[in-house]
Amino acid sequence: MKIAVCAKQIPDPAIEISYEKGHIKRPEEQVLDDTDRYGIELALQLKEKFDAEVTILSMGPKGTLKGVQQALQMGADKAMIVSDENLSGANSLTTSNVLSELAKLSEADLIILGTESTDGYSGTVPQQISRYLNLDCISYVKAVEVNSEKVILTRQTIEGSEKVDMPDKCVISVTAGGVEPRYPNFKDIMAAKSKSIQEIPLNNLNLTAKNNLKFIDIEEVESSKNGQKVIDDGEAHKFIIEKLKELKIL
Repeated sequence: MKIAVCAKQIPDPAIEISYEKGHIKRPEEQVLDDTDRYGIELALQLKEKFDAEVTILSMGPKGTLKGVQQALQMGADKAMIVSDENLSGANSLTTSNVLSELAKLSEADLIILGTESTDGYSGTVPQQISRYLNLDCISYVKAVEVNSEKVILTRQTIEGSEKVDMPDKCVISVTAGGVEPRYPNFKDIMAAKSKSIQEIPLNNLNLTAKNNLKFIDIEEVESSKNGQKVIDDGEAHKFIIEKLKELKIL
């Protein structure tokens, strides 16, 4: 079994984000998006059961490759990255196009992602990749169960959760908190230094999406503080009822 995990390098969340011409300024040293750690952990659990090969797929400025290294330190076997200035400000469809082409190059049976990146929040990339690859997409996975016959995924739904059998080939998105990401030990950190990170030229990929998203301007929105603080002395419910009547909700 071959598994590909899409992982994104992002600016350190501990540092305030700055923008330039509508785009996030990305420093040389970026870190692994925490939401992707859940997808990597699920892949590693499957790797331990099936002796699978796990490849990290990434798109964006490579910088020092710290974020990719962090993914390899968790236990992934190798990585592939596309880093090209022409992808600056890429929309979700272009991103999905690039990642699906990388998935083809990796010959992956399963493609695993987090639900959404913490610097983009489109939440559509897993589904778009599944369309590009013509594979089923199992979204919002929060647990995995492996027995002698099949793999069962538990996915979050509006009403609770449901269990589904995992197809031999599919795209999976994993919710934050679904599994507990492991912390690499010193041996894992040192081993990651010798793992392969292959940079794929953009013109080697078959891209059909058009990056037609343009930022015109970014404005800071001032927060409104027109609320009223009420200390509940046991009669606050009456105050709420009166306010609702004033708004003609009651």
